[in-house]
Amino acid sequence: MAKKEKKIEIKQGLAEWMGTYGDMVTLLLCFFVLLFASSSVDAEKFSQIASSFANNQIVIMPDQTSGMLDALGNGIIEMPEAKGNSDKEFEQRGKEELDSIAENFKTYFAENNLEDKIEIEENDRYITLNFKDGILFESGSADLKSEAVNILSQVADELLNYPENNIKIEGHTDNMPINTIKYPNNWYLSAARAISVATYFTDNKNFPPDRISTEGYGEYKPKVSNDTPENRAINRRVEIKIISKYYNNEL
Repeated sequence: MAKKEKKIEIKQGLAEWMGTYGDMVTLLLCFFVLLFASSSVDAEKFSQIASSFANNQIVIMPDQTSGMLDALGNGIIEMPEAKGNSDKEFEQRGKEELDSIAENFKTYFAENNLEDKIEIEENDRYITLNFKDGILFESGSADLKSEAVNILSQVADELLNYPENNIKIEGHTDNMPINTIKYPNNWYLSAARAISVATYFTDNKNFPPDRISTEGYGEYKPKVSNDTPENRAINRRVEIKIISKYYNNEL
């Protein structure tokens, strides 16, 4: 019986080892590209970027100050904490900025006879300019009084000196109910008053609209109890908050 000839199968395409070799060369190329990119990072820019991240986020970049990377056992490369960007130093910069702005406003108000019309309050994230009851609006109205326009114009002139700080305008009322065709409740009235102030700033003082936000709180964020006429007058107010540039996106 004739012996069958064994067929030899000829594989098409590249040899198998060439695919593995090509992958290895590609990985090496990516590795050296990353090394080159990492070596050209500017230390000052890196510090600025690092300071914009919250502590609960990890930045994987080279340490320019030491020129070394700490490799962890699980393969993650972690950059040591950047000097000069701790929470305390960040907060200190914001406080110094707001202290300076508050002092400038106090001096400005004294020079322009506005001390008895506007109160200044400060915390670690913003300064509040509190317009006392009756200064800007008649009772139950969101139309600016004629004398209010002059006051807002003076305030706006000083605010324009701080282009890096966002502005938040809040309207507040007492707890006396209102129900008119135009303002069915205190929420509507407080929001309308905040919007009136913001519109004056953008339309008459050329404020960039993206710097300003408005909110109406109605009767729900009183400063004091609404148990006396005097206290209700304190709660009827418009507040302008000047946000620290270090916290612009957090309020």
